Amino acid sequence: MTPGLVEKSLKGQVLTAARKLFMERGYEAVGIRDIARAVGRQPVQIYRLGISKADILAELILELNREQIKRLPELCARVSGETVFDRTCSYLRELYVLDIQYLPIRSVGAAFGWLWSASYEERVIEQVFQLTQPVVNWMQDAGMDDIQARCIGIWSLYYVGYRHAVMQGGEADDCLASIKPSLRYCLGRAAG
Repeated sequence: MTPGLVEKSLKGQVLTAARKLFMERGYEAVGIRDIARAVGRQPVQIYRLGISKADILAELILELNREQIKRLPELCARVSGETVFDRTCSYLRELYVLDIQYLPIRSVGAAFGWLWSASYEERVIEQVFQLTQPVVNWMQDAGMDDIQARCIGIWSLYYVGYRHAVMQGGEADDCLASIKPSLRYCLGRAAG
């Protein structure tokens, strides 16, 4: 195996092990030493990959986002409602259900995201635009204006709602209920 393939294989093993450990014990309780032990390596071998614990978290967030993006057709098929507001609420609820499953990883993304490089941040933002595309389409169909600004507001609200799951053990419906008034305002006349 060539050195590049060995590194890629080890990085994949590291990400798989980190995902499992973060889910079981939480991000803050897991160190590089724990991840290295889980893949049968020394910590220095992980550091030689050029990734930090924050980078591992960023990679996992990107991976979870990719999984959601792949599921967009399925998620959109479950969306219901007549208005942009109703469809957006239904869609965000579907995303909350998925994100709550990965609470130990998702909940620390915002807290430690400031440690990521600009390239990770750009990739996450690109994925956010993909995840908001269904909402963009509904707003365009409704003839709404300022769509990009509204989507940034909606995504910000989404994370505010997610705090209910993180801090209060809320379910998807609790997360959604906490943002509905602001979401209605953000969607303006289309909220109905």
